[in-house]
Amino acid sequence: MSEGTALWWEDIDFENKRLRVHHILFMRNKMDWERKNYTKTADGKRIISLDDDTIRVLKDWKERQSELNIQDFVFSYDGMPMIKSTLSRIIGRYAKLANVHRIQAKGLRHSHASYLINEFNVSVLILSKRMGHSSPEITLKHYSHLWSGIDELIAEEMAGNIHIQTAPKSAIQFNGNQAIKKMSSARIPAKV
Repeated sequence: MSEGTALWWEDIDFENKRLRVHHILFMRNKMDWERKNYTKTADGKRIISLDDDTIRVLKDWKERQSELNIQDFVFSYDGMPMIKSTLSRIIGRYAKLANVHRIQAKGLRHSHASYLINEFNVSVLILSKRMGHSSPEITLKHYSHLWSGIDELIAEEMAGNIHIQTAPKSAIQFNGNQAIKKMSSARIPAKV
């Protein structure tokens, strides 16, 4: 959540549809905060591609903020960074409107990952980079259970693609493995 609340408008490239994550926000309270020039891990610094719908929503939000003379923080309604409790209330309000279970702000991150896996079958490597994980193993630790349905999809895709034919009948009679028979008869001592 500290990466999201640290986002400034300069971190969003509207033309190329990209979001640059390279700060975290350390908040003691609404008036006492510090925007740090690093993320939790080195791999946390990343560039994330954005879809057209998200770009449109961000442009609309930036326009609304401009009318209120808010310039820096993306997640702000008064020029100051948004605190956890405010974000929690907003999420709660929208959860109630949508008639869905209320989640914490960090749950949005997990929802995003789940959505990408379930709807787009995104690879673990791409998801790992998008989430800012230091390795795909960390991504698998948290989300491997979501890829379980992929096996069924692969089986469906394979159906009809493998052509199985029965081999033509051979005239040779099969009497077991002849090499084993020869070896075992060589080991049997001769009767005296």
